[in-house]
Amino acid sequence: MLLVEKQGIFYNVINQKRQQPDSNSKRKGELIMKKKLCLAMTMAMVVSLAGCGGGGASSDSGASDNGGDSGEGGVSGSITIWEHDYSFENSLEQIIAGFQEEYPNVEVDYEIKADGDYYSLLQTAIQSGSGPDLFWTNGTATANMPDLVSNDACADLTDLVDYSFISDAAMDLATMDDGIYSVPWMTLDTRTVFYNKDMFEENKWEVPTTFSEFEDLLADIKKAGITPISLAHDSWSALFAYEPVLAAYDPEYCEGLRDYTSKADDDAAREALQKMVDWAEEGYFGSNWTGVIDNSAQILAFTTGAAAMNIAGSWDATTISENNPDLNFGAFTIPSEDGTTGLVGTSANGFSVNAASENMDAAVAFANYCASKEAQTIWVQSQGAVSGSEEIEASTEIAKEISESGGGNTYRSWQNVLSSHSSTGNASTIWDSDFMKVFDGQMTVDELMDELGAEME
Repeated sequence: MLLVEKQGIFYNVINQKRQQPDSNSKRKGELIMKKKLCLAMTMAMVVSLAGCGGGGASSDSGASDNGGDSGEGGVSGSITIWEHDYSFENSLEQIIAGFQEEYPNVEVDYEIKADGDYYSLLQTAIQSGSGPDLFWTNGTATANMPDLVSNDACADLTDLVDYSFISDAAMDLATMDDGIYSVPWMTLDTRTVFYNKDMFEENKWEVPTTFSEFEDLLADIKKAGITPISLAHDSWSALFAYEPVLAAYDPEYCEGLRDYTSKADDDAAREALQKMVDWAEEGYFGSNWTGVIDNSAQILAFTTGAAAMNIAGSWDATTISENNPDLNFGAFTIPSEDGTTGLVGTSANGFSVNAASENMDAAVAFANYCASKEAQTIWVQSQGAVSGSEEIEASTEIAKEISESGGGNTYRSWQNVLSSHSSTGNASTIWDSDFMKVFDGQMTVDELMDELGAEME
């Protein structure tokens, strides 16, 4: 099938690092307030900070006079939202439409900042006083939101947004010290093995039930002249394969990542990474995998039948379907040697509110709507995502298949441990710059892990 391209729909996973919550911060539940009280407090705020400008793709709102007094709580005005990738545009449009059902007198514009360095664009806009009213960040998964918070760019939403529907695990993405600075989405961003069902059936390959069987499957596929795993030669794509391999290699170690009783550079982490290096040398990622430069190319190899499997983020399911609507594909989780399965799963972060917004009441109203069950359901289902809430049913069969394949177990992201427990704050940067050097023979696994271990608490 031909590659389908739709305004950058083949999103770069480097920009997609939505992911990695599970910090040790705890939500300050006693500070959470109900929506009506939050809105009442918001209306009482006096905002005198520098304004936010910008306009972009209009939501075609039916907003009436901006100075009017309609909508819940009399909220009116105009806000601009920045999202970082086109893959979220349809979901964002649906969220805006739902919001304007409640707030018809708020005009909402949005911009998709997928071209260029998103965070550089955001920081420049905020520093110049022309930043958006709300903007996406990775939350505490990376240093970007913490840096913005330290520079007073993100409003503390603790007393302003009703987070009662959001799980504690998801709230870790939004929480820093005593403040809450974003609204997470209840999608479970996990990693999975997508596989070509027709190819498996034709070759009589079975979904493995043990780790040894998975390794045997890799060898059998290679013998058939097919690339076993499509993988891009970049740190994030390799990470999204490494973490489920690690979870299968040693589930007990991954359980310990939750409370940091397992350390990032422990033997299990070293051995699982060496396993992947050995697979690369065996040709299990293809003879020319170092030329697969990004996630788009990785997906293309899978959807065109060049590879039997694609270990990647669960969010790639929609792009796979759009690339090849006729592809009969499924998903499974790599099992441990005793058959245990589990998902390396984390919630996705959503929007922060610009502390300098001139439209604070409308911006906080939008953040409140995003935190509601209605908006969370829209987002999860429109994304075709694995649901992180028992109250929201996944909208696609592949999302349900991914969820069921985890056996009810979830593990913390190894990379998030680097972000959360680096004594210097540099561990994630070192990982990003040096991870692929191990596959290229420029560093050994032990040299990388020793380097990371020296940066950890």
